[in-house]
Amino acid sequence: MQQRFGADKLAVILIDVDPGFFKETEQYLPRVKKVLERYKLDWPNAMAPDGFNDMVRVFNVSGYDTLVVDASGVVRGVNLHGRELERVVETIMEAKEADGPGQ
Repeated sequence: MQQRFGADKLAVILIDVDPGFFKETEQYLPRVKKVLERYKLDWPNAMAPDGFNDMVRVFNVSGYDTLVVDASGVVRGVNLHGRELERVVETIMEAKEADGPGQ
């Protein structure tokens, strides 16, 4: 989807909640670095230092979910996949185009 709409208009990121399972972030960093290198993940990755607690507080989710967040920071979809995910993203992108440049 990011290729379809362009990286300048749609950002796909991974928010990693696994650091919350380790006592010290330093224990986790070498492991995540190996995973990122092995799978050659080419999208931005952010760590939630307090794991799911961060996600619950910010996005009000209770588990691993796909979140669609618009440019204003409003959650537009949770746990969406396939055609439903595409439909929600298309709706957001169409509304953004209708708002015009700089919106």
